[in-house]
Amino acid sequence: MGFAVFMTLPGLVILLTLAAFADQLLLRAGHFGLLPCTTIDLEGGSAVVRRPRS
Repeated sequence: MGFAVFMTLPGLVILLTLAAFADQLLLRAGHFGLLPCTTIDLEGGSAVVRRPRS
């Protein structure tokens, strides 16, 4: 039944609004240094994760 709610237009609006809020929270957390910086090299096939110093 919960999945059927998101199949309606108001349910989709609520779902997209929550996704936008979550995206903004992650963006702000990244600006404040709460999230690690990740660099991905697609050609070399490597990923580097830099954690902030505590």
